[in-house]
Amino acid sequence: MAPDTNAALDSGDLWHENPFPQIPVVRLGPASDLGNPAVRGADSGNAHISTPLVEDLRALVDDYFAPPAAPGRRGRAVALVGGFGLGKSHALRRTYQTVRERHPEAAMWIVDEPAQDMGRLYRDRLRGPGDSAQGRQAFEELVRDYYAYVTAGWVSAQDDDPRRDTLQEIATGLRERALDPDKVVAALRYDPEVIHADLRGTLGEVTEHRRFATALALLLEAPFKRMVWNWLGGEEPAEPLRERGITEAIGPSGGGSGNAAGIDRVFDALAVQGFLHGRVGTAYVLLLDSLEKVLDWPEESRRTFMDAFERLVNIYTSHGGLLVFCTSPEGLRALRPSMHERVVQLWPTGLSDEHTRELVAKYLAASGEGAAAGTPATGPFEEEALRLLHELTEGVPREVLKVCRLAWQLSEEPEHPDDTGDTGDPDDSESPRVLVVRQVTGATVLKAVRQLHEQVSYRQVLNDVHDALDLGQWRIASRDPVPARLSRSPGGLDEVVHWLSPAPNAYLAVIHTRSVLLAGDAERIATHVQGLRSAVRPGRFEALLVVNGLVSQAMQDRLGRSIGSRPLVYRQGGFAQSVHEALLQLERRLVEEQREGDLAELGERMRRDLEQQQTAHLDELRRALAALTAEAQPGAAVPSAATAWPAGEPDGGVAELPVPVRRRFRDALAMLETVTRRVAGRAVNRRAAATPADLSVLGCATLVRELTEDFRGAVAAWARSAMPGAPTELQLSELRRICREYECAVEVLPVHLLGGAEHRHPLTPARTVEILAEEVWGSLSAAGVP
Repeated sequence: MAPDTNAALDSGDLWHENPFPQIPVVRLGPASDLGNPAVRGADSGNAHISTPLVEDLRALVDDYFAPPAAPGRRGRAVALVGGFGLGKSHALRRTYQTVRERHPEAAMWIVDEPAQDMGRLYRDRLRGPGDSAQGRQAFEELVRDYYAYVTAGWVSAQDDDPRRDTLQEIATGLRERALDPDKVVAALRYDPEVIHADLRGTLGEVTEHRRFATALALLLEAPFKRMVWNWLGGEEPAEPLRERGITEAIGPSGGGSGNAAGIDRVFDALAVQGFLHGRVGTAYVLLLDSLEKVLDWPEESRRTFMDAFERLVNIYTSHGGLLVFCTSPEGLRALRPSMHERVVQLWPTGLSDEHTRELVAKYLAASGEGAAAGTPATGPFEEEALRLLHELTEGVPREVLKVCRLAWQLSEEPEHPDDTGDTGDPDDSESPRVLVVRQVTGATVLKAVRQLHEQVSYRQVLNDVHDALDLGQWRIASRDPVPARLSRSPGGLDEVVHWLSPAPNAYLAVIHTRSVLLAGDAERIATHVQGLRSAVRPGRFEALLVVNGLVSQAMQDRLGRSIGSRPLVYRQGGFAQSVHEALLQLERRLVEEQREGDLAELGERMRRDLEQQQTAHLDELRRALAALTAEAQPGAAVPSAATAWPAGEPDGGVAELPVPVRRRFRDALAMLETVTRRVAGRAVNRRAAATPADLSVLGCATLVRELTEDFRGAVAAWARSAMPGAPTELQLSELRRICREYECAVEVLPVHLLGGAEHRHPLTPARTVEILAEEVWGSLSAAGVP
């Protein structure tokens, strides 16, 4: 129930600055977006609520860092999959904050979004351990630990060395980081290639291990340290590094093949740096946002990126890393199916009603506004406003915040003098006007939603519809099938902008409407469409509703049920093609309805004709059987039904039929003749008039025989006109029509009365005539005309 408006106005609660972000988009870029520290008015906002997505992701991160961590930390890749605005980037930012707060020792790399120029991204936007002095120091210590780890492995493997016990002690000291690996290598005179061999054995199929091995070895030498860090940061290698085999930057700029090479080198660098952490048992994390942007790249770059990314996922999952990335469903489908098995998928959904209210309350609380004590958590938002807010945005966080900000602006009003204690001093007239918000109503939320989603002009929508008509060369009706007053709904909110006539006596109405937000909007549209449908009858009618604004999924389903087709919501880019495809679907539906209507009309007409014929034949049969019964003597031969109802043609007229179907017609006509003879003979032997049951069977058999003979004649005429051996598509269509008419005619007759088969025939008379059309079509369409 909505609160009392007057009470809200008199409560003394005043809200000033708009607490909702202007552009509610989170990016893993500026420090404010990463939460260090919270910044008033930041685009991403500073409020947080624990959604199921955030909780599920936090559980996976906690499980990754749960002890025992070393040496067998289990790697994991997590995909946050969903549409825009559902909070994927926000959850990724929370992961960053959680790792930084709880596990500051973990190495972390951040990619805010992929870029075709991966070299520039690597140099300017990729955030990692090398971004700070502390991070560089930690990485140098990691490299030293890595040397110690690899050297310890080589030392402990010398089982045939007489110094075996001493070597084992040295290996233990190296693993415990108590000995300097450089001094151990120098003292034992081991080949420095051990580091190269280790990288080669593990990363040989992933990266150019030699230049990274060289760089890592030089990183611990003071004269080369700055040069190596510059190279690891994406710069061109210095001359001393070139002399030692490091000849190219990690990520070169530019397009074409150089761009593809840059993508591979950047991912190689991430793979090597991550592998080092995993090799010595320390945690390492990569956060990547907006993977779906790769889908818009040229084919070569997109394929190179996806291949490199999948190799990186394999490194992280196999060597103890944590990789979390955000993507759309389309981006996930772009990965190979085998990759889906290695990735944990989390699919966010819209906020619940309670979470929507909590989100509003958190932003209001962050603003620190509200004049009166005891202000409710959701401040000036009325209950109806909150209900509509959740219903119309479907709980999508970004949409909730956008509507809240605009609804707040629409609710602003000048502050009254009584609110500030103004005494009316003329000197105050030059002071700036102060705007305050006392309440945000449901009507204001509706107005905000319309403004946000109805930014494209009516004329622009019509232009795209025109483009769709041009695209399909759609036939516009020569005249409107309804009066002009019916083309608009009351109030003019819905309007038929085009009447199309894709077939005779068939119409497609393209209807334009604004946002469909409330039940009343849907009811108005349904009433309008039903009125058009009634006015067009007996013609066939379909409607395409084009919505210039917002319509929720639930409302789309409701409209689809009431008007017979789902509405098409206007979207910039490719909308003309969408309209064209929707019209094609509706046209096919009209054609199918016409075909079904024609068949139903044919069946009804044949049923009436057959009833008339059956009545006449029954009268004739009744007279004939009465005469036969009166004249017949005991032992006299029963007249043949073939004499009473001659076919009138040699061999029953089947000789002129195509060879594949002659036997089928001969069998069918013979079985029908047998039925007639059997019933007539039964009546004569009883020396009584035919019973009603006998007359029904005789009438049905006679009608089916006439239909079969007409069918035989039509097939024979078709065969004479068809091209020998190769009927055209048009001729096959005519044969299909002939067979279908016979099939429909038989379906309406009680052929089950014809009785069972004789002489152990596998088919009953009823089944014989029921499948005759199907057999004729199958034989002639497959074999052609002999």
